[in-house]
Amino acid sequence: MLTSYRLELPALNFGDDGVPRSSTFDDVYFDKDAGLEETRYVFLQHNHLASRWQPLQKHQCFTIAETGFGTGLNFLCAWQQFLESSNEGWLHFVSVEKFPLDKDKLAQSLVMWPSLSHLAELLCERYPTLCHGLHMVEFPEYRTTLTLWFGEASAGFQALNGCVDAWFLDGFAPSKNPEMWSEELFQNIQRLSHTGTTFATFTAAGIVRRGLKSHGFDVQKVKGFGHKREMMVGTFVSEQESYSALGKPWFNVRHSTPLSKVLVIGSGIAGATTASALAHKGIEVDVWEQDCEIANGGSGNEQGMLYPKLSASDKPLNRFYLSAYLFAQRFYQQQKTIEPAWQQCGLLQLPKDATEHVKFEKILADKLYPESVLANHPEGLHLPLSGWVRPKVMCEHLLTHHKITVSLNKPLIKLERTQNGFIASSEEEQTHYSHVVFCTANHLAGLSDWQTWPTKPIRGQVTQLPTHALADNDRTKARQLQHVLCADGYVSPELDNHLNFGATYDLGSENTEVSAQSHQENLQKLQALLSIDTQNVPLEACSGRVGMRCTVTDYTPIVGPVSSHQSLIERYAPLRKNAKWQTDAKSEAITGLYINTGHGSRGLVSAPLSAQYISSLIFDEMAPLEQSIIEALHPNRFSIRQLKRGEA
Repeated sequence: MLTSYRLELPALNFGDDGVPRSSTFDDVYFDKDAGLEETRYVFLQHNHLASRWQPLQKHQCFTIAETGFGTGLNFLCAWQQFLESSNEGWLHFVSVEKFPLDKDKLAQSLVMWPSLSHLAELLCERYPTLCHGLHMVEFPEYRTTLTLWFGEASAGFQALNGCVDAWFLDGFAPSKNPEMWSEELFQNIQRLSHTGTTFATFTAAGIVRRGLKSHGFDVQKVKGFGHKREMMVGTFVSEQESYSALGKPWFNVRHSTPLSKVLVIGSGIAGATTASALAHKGIEVDVWEQDCEIANGGSGNEQGMLYPKLSASDKPLNRFYLSAYLFAQRFYQQQKTIEPAWQQCGLLQLPKDATEHVKFEKILADKLYPESVLANHPEGLHLPLSGWVRPKVMCEHLLTHHKITVSLNKPLIKLERTQNGFIASSEEEQTHYSHVVFCTANHLAGLSDWQTWPTKPIRGQVTQLPTHALADNDRTKARQLQHVLCADGYVSPELDNHLNFGATYDLGSENTEVSAQSHQENLQKLQALLSIDTQNVPLEACSGRVGMRCTVTDYTPIVGPVSSHQSLIERYAPLRKNAKWQTDAKSEAITGLYINTGHGSRGLVSAPLSAQYISSLIFDEMAPLEQSIIEALHPNRFSIRQLKRGEA
């Protein structure tokens, strides 16, 4: 368990020649005169990348993993050659870095390579906030994904779920950084490789050679670059089953099946982000929405907040929301909507009571988060990367992709399995799909033949008030609001001369009608947040809408492949008597069937990364989530808990 998500920046200096040098490891990041040529010779040529990329097909992904990101030079060189070598397929580049450069140092380091300037500018523009963990950076217009792990290399590779096609074993020389080349690192290189995976490394050091040979690689020495006498290359020759579930086979998520066309059910933020993620990979996507409008459920509010509600301790769920929050901020920033749908104005979280005030003080005193993520404020916690989103506008924008067809007033009546997918039936037609993703919040009846989950709807009413309905002094105060305020309720900065605020949390109510009582409750929240008088605001000036949050008993979204509850109970029955029982028998999912639901009131934070995760499973790519998070979100977790408790 981590005590801080903060990172130690590298002790870096730039010499007169402009080359970045590590003071810690007494080594240069690259050779000024031959850095590009060395990368191309050592890593690109000796992994035979150009010839391996040329035959890539439309939905194939090629994954490279690297042991030290540094300045990103190896990534940029590989990216450039990928675009020159292949008109199809997708490049996924994974790299780990314990001491990442900040954006300014990154740009300064790469300025000396003008031939890479365009790609370098894109990298710097989308470079993630420096914070411990896994960061997914998308370049869909260039068929490329970059996944960065900021932290210890061995921990980073241990967290990965997926398969690597080629390794760039870089980082500083083993003689200057021997701690990185640990037994645990070699074990994870083996775990993530498959028969035919290649590697190349500039070094010929014995610690690297012995480590790779003892973990399944055929290793050869070849002529090194320039004055270097030798380097090493090789191929993984061992036979092993891919995608180990790390001792928990019931949490397996890899169930490959041929990909043709995908059905996404639901057009809210979960469905829209899922459909968009799939469409950007080039697959045809149908979206079925049972209502008469896009995002007519919980995602239909005029204005929502990007509010991760970060914890005071390091747990898988907190890691998920932290990673999802950082991804969502970059995701919304990249969306080019016709009308404004995202504003990074920051969010101020005020303590609701004395207990929460103590919690805030602990978070700040422990320095768990970087100040760029969470900072001190006289009134509470400041989240500078946060802001407001217009969920409905965002969903409509995401669903305009030319690969997406949206059908309204089209509920799913029946879903039947076939030998190679599913037949989905509406009232009008039957259509075949290779994959189906349920993004239907509380409406999961279509999956009840296989499994049910402990979800429940919680009513929430939001209120919209014309700013002119407030008294003069209060109106001025409201219009001066620059960031989202959040405590027992929230209010966003004025939008189109209206304040949007709320929301009620009505347990046990399924009333979808807007009520005056809920408006009154929201006005009280607004009064507390802005320190204004709302007693004389006429209720008839208020408008609003009601949505049903989809909440889960363990407050964690349900995202991943769907399995049969009965098959889980039968296959893992010994867990009833021994919760520590182990087996290699992987769970058998309903191949091609996925669920993405249970996001509660934080869907604007969690949905974009969850969508990318679902896409990675369907396209059989490296997952953008840590293994511990995959297990925390896994739809099978409830059946397994029942077994371990003797309840199933």
